[in-house]
Amino acid sequence: MATRTKEQRIARRRKLLRIVGGTLLVLVLGAAWIWQRTLPLERVEVAGAVHAPTAEVVALTHAVPDSVALFSLSPALIADRAQRHPWVESATVRRLPTGTLRIAVEERVPVVLVLDGTGRPSHFLDAEGFAMPVAAASPALFDVPVLTGAPPYHPAQPVASDHLRSFLAALDRADEATQALVSEVQWGRRATLWTTPVAEHGSLPVRLDPTGDTADQLRRLRAFWDQAILPRPEVRFETVDLRFRGQVVTREADPDAPTVPPDSTATPPASAEAPAASATPSA
Repeated sequence: MATRTKEQRIARRRKLLRIVGGTLLVLVLGAAWIWQRTLPLERVEVAGAVHAPTAEVVALTHAVPDSVALFSLSPALIADRAQRHPWVESATVRRLPTGTLRIAVEERVPVVLVLDGTGRPSHFLDAEGFAMPVAAASPALFDVPVLTGAPPYHPAQPVASDHLRSFLAALDRADEATQALVSEVQWGRRATLWTTPVAEHGSLPVRLDPTGDTADQLRRLRAFWDQAILPRPEVRFETVDLRFRGQVVTREADPDAPTVPPDSTATPPASAEAPAASATPSA
């Protein structure tokens, strides 16, 4: 009998402890819920922004400190708004218990610098064809080729031309040595690439097929450069033509003619259309 009474007391104590514990848990959860629902947004922090001004990114999110509860903000919505900035490629958002809304951004990387009709810097284009505005000092920060003949700047839409986007992607994927060969590009039906000036060769005009495989054309240019240009510094070429699949068509320049540096707004010389002197199979 005494043993049964003792077991009953223990059972009652356990039941009481469960009730007390459950009550405390409900109170804690309720307090946490109230705290979360009422914690104000105290600060918006942007990390990773170099060329996208922090104030512009914050303004796009419409998140104003002390005007809204932090946890009422949707991270997905805030990230989508931040990505509307032309320089922001992607964004991730965290709501911290300190009242801080933290936005970490990855910025777009320029592939070319677009010049307008007067030859002045207009905007950058990345590998996907999205445009980024040019700030006062930004052209000096990126050693990228210049591009003429691109469509006007649009802050949200990539360039419409599939062929231009393909060229930008090919240039972005090329190795550093190939990228270093490209000084400027005049885009259009008579697309011409101008190489970086080297020794006696100066800057070579290279005809491209804008509707063809531009990645293959860049590979052929690099092979031609390594096999024909660098080993023969005494030979100057007037034109290089990559429009014919699997070939590099060239015309040697008059050795007595002066080397003329390229003009970023000039059209390719008429001789670029002349029959080539030689056709070299691509390596």
